[in-house]
Amino acid sequence: MSFALGLAIFGGALAVGLRTYLAASVDQTREIRTRIALESAAATVLGELAAGGRLAAEAERILSGDGQQVLVMLPGMKVDLASDPPDAVAEGTREVGLDIDPIFSAAAGGLALVSAHHRLSATQEDCLRRVFTYGRGGAPRLEVGGLEDPEVRAGDQVDLRVYAKGELGHVLWLRARFTGGETGWRIHDYRRLNGVETCP
Repeated sequence: MSFALGLAIFGGALAVGLRTYLAASVDQTREIRTRIALESAAATVLGELAAGGRLAAEAERILSGDGQQVLVMLPGMKVDLASDPPDAVAEGTREVGLDIDPIFSAAAGGLALVSAHHRLSATQEDCLRRVFTYGRGGAPRLEVGGLEDPEVRAGDQVDLRVYAKGELGHVLWLRARFTGGETGWRIHDYRRLNGVETCP
C-alpha cells in the first residue's frame, strides 16, 4: 500500500469518525435538553402544589414556554394490579386494549416490570400507566369527586405525566409523595418514554 493511499484511507476514516462523534453529541445535547424540559415542568407543578395548590381528581395543565403538557393524576383513582379484584383488572385491560397476565402483574410490583414482561411499546406503557398503579395497599379506590379535602397534605401522592411535543413524543412519568413544607416531595417512581403516540 502506498503512503498516499494509506493517508487517504486514514483521512476518510477520521472524517467518518468525526461525523459520528458530532452526530452523537447533537443527539446527546437534544436528550439533555428534553430531560431538563420534562423535569422542569414537573418541578413547577409540584412546587405550585406544595405552595398551596389544590388536588383534583384529574387535572391537565399546559405550561407556557416549551409547550410542556402536565397531567396530574391521583394514584388512588387507578386500578391496583396487586390488590384490586380480577374483574377490575380485566376492565382496566379492556380500557387500554392490552392483554395482561394477571398472575404475573399481581406479583410484579412495578409497571416497568409489567411492560418489560409483556414487551410493550412506549405508547402501550404510557396507556398502561394512565389506568393502572401499584401501592394503594388495599385502600378503596377513589371515585371522581371523591376527595373530601383537596389541599395537599403530608402523605398525599400524585402521578405526573409530562409530555413534550416533537418529532417523537417524549413522556416523563413520576410518582411523588408529599412530605410537608414548600418543597417536600419525594420521588418514588421515575420513568421516561420516547416515541409515544396517542393511546388507542
